[in-house]
Order: sequence, then C-alpha cells, then structure tokens
Amino acid sequence: MHTQVASTSIAQYRRMDRDGVLTRVQKVIMESIAPYPRDYSLKELCMLTGLAINTVSGRVNELRTQKGELEFGPARRCSVTGKTVKPVRRINAQRSLF
Repeated sequence: MHTQVASTSIAQYRRMDRDGVLTRVQKVIMESIAPYPRDYSLKELCMLTGLAINTVSGRVNELRTQKGELEFGPARRCSVTGKTVKPVRRINAQRSLF
C-alpha cells in the first residue's frame, strides 16, 4: 500500500522522467564527469561525488539506459579497487556526425 507521499513522489519521478529532466543527484554525477573520452568506475564516481555506491549505481544506470547521457567505455582496472570494471563515460558528442 502506498502512502500519499509515496504516490506523489512516484508521480513526480514519472513526470520528470517523461519530460527528460535530470534529477538533482543525476546532475551532481554529470557535473563530476569530464568530457569524452575520460571514463569512471562507480567507485571512482563515489569518491568524486561523496555519494554512496547504491545511489551512484542507480543514477548511472538511469543516465545510461533511460537518458542516453552515458555509455560504457572499454574495460580497465579501477583506480580505487584494482578490479577490472566496465567504466562509464559521456557519449562522444561527435558520434552523431557519422
């Protein structure tokens, strides 16, 4: 059962999603990401933004799959964990020219 607040929050999220508006946290993440081709692991984005991994992971997924703002870069080692990761990066602005 949803409370009125939860229903209002869900409606607002859907309206923002439909209108293509970035949320506050999505903006924080996008402002932390340098232009193409620089890429970032989720842990590196956590270090840059001060946000928790679960917050970064969810918003990056939205920015990649729903908003089309990010894409995966080539696999590499994370500078924080040392593990091999598929980092994310801004989409190449010139990609649309081809």
